[in-house]
Order: sequence, then structure tokens, then C-alpha cells
Amino acid sequence: MPRNHCSVCGAVSEQPSAPAVEPAFAPDLDTRPGEPLRSTLPTWIQSCPACGYAAPDLSYAAEGVADWVRTSEYQALPIGFERHSWLLEQLGHLADAGWIALQAAWNHEDGGQAEDARRCRRRAIRLFQASKAAGHDFLDTPAEELALAVDLLRRLGEFEGAAETVRVALQEEDLPEMIDRILRFQTALIQRRDTGRHSLDELMPRPESGTRVNLG
Repeated sequence: MPRNHCSVCGAVSEQPSAPAVEPAFAPDLDTRPGEPLRSTLPTWIQSCPACGYAAPDLSYAAEGVADWVRTSEYQALPIGFERHSWLLEQLGHLADAGWIALQAAWNHEDGGQAEDARRCRRRAIRLFQASKAAGHDFLDTPAEELALAVDLLRRLGEFEGAAETVRVALQEEDLPEMIDRILRFQTALIQRRDTGRHSLDELMPRPESGTRVNLG
């Protein structure tokens, strides 16, 4: 593994590097990429073994991060994604913090930590809501944002909130066909009280051309 210098404490450590791979399969409804990219998730965040700084690249830290890393609140957080999400929130990057919280949920799911995954999904929702309240989007269009919110709520078992979000989303003007299909598929899942993971492959046959369909 390559060695990297921590920009917070200066320690040198071996850190994983994400391989350059592309997903060969459709993403989940919450945008998690398909394999083989899905399996590279553990390499997306580096963690300094000396001070605990967590970031995609330890060699860079924004101004003020070193002070946050030394706080007891930061040090009490799980190593990796959750620490990086917390730092982004302190820096005011609420949408980015929400995305890293969602990635933390994926990571916990892979480790069989269902309650931790739920906690991180709730955090992602809160951060996305805060981002919107501050006037910043977390996806390209309101329709895409609503579609993601539906999946987050459904995965948490908040079926009434998910169903209401579907109703709001279906009222969007010029709703893309793919988003419409996702929302109607979500409606069926909500009616079944389904909290499981589902992918876009369940909506449509894979294009013969190999073109991927992405939400986000």
C-alpha cells in the first residue's frame, strides 16, 4: 500500500488507494454504485492511526480541521466515514457531509451493523434537509432529490413520510420518465412495508449497449 503523510499531525502511514474501476451494474435506488466499484468502498476514506484524522486524502486538510480533530466529540466518533462527515458539517459543507453520512451507512451495512446504518441514514437526511434550508442542492434536480429522500425514508421504515414524499415528487413538472418509474416502484415497496435494498436493475432490463443508468 502507498504511504501518506497526515496533514494534521505529520505521521506517515500506509493507506489504501481506491482502484480505478467502473461499475458494471446499475446502482441502488440510493445511488450506491454497482460492482465492482461497490466493493472498493473501504478504500474511499483514509484514517491516520496517530491522530485519527479521516479524509479521502490525508495529505490535505482545510483550515481549522486540525482543531476539530483534537476535540473529544470528534475522537468519540467511529473511525472513517463518520468522522469525515462530521468535519464537513463543522466546515459548513452540509450536502457533502450528507453524502459521506450515506456512504457511512453503506459501509455499516456491509459490516452487518444495521442499527449504525440506520443512524447514518437519519444523519444523511438531516444534513440534506439542512443543506436545502441553506439554499444548497444535494442533487442536480428537485425530482432527483425527492427520489433519493423517498428511498432513505423507506429504508428507515418511515413509510408515511416516504409515501408523502412520493406524492410531492409526482407533482413535479416535466418529471423524467426514469424518476417517474422509480417513484412508482417505490410506491409498491412502501405498500409492502419493504425496507430492503433495491437497484435500478429491478426497474428495467439492462440496455444491450451496456449504457448505465445513474441517479445522481
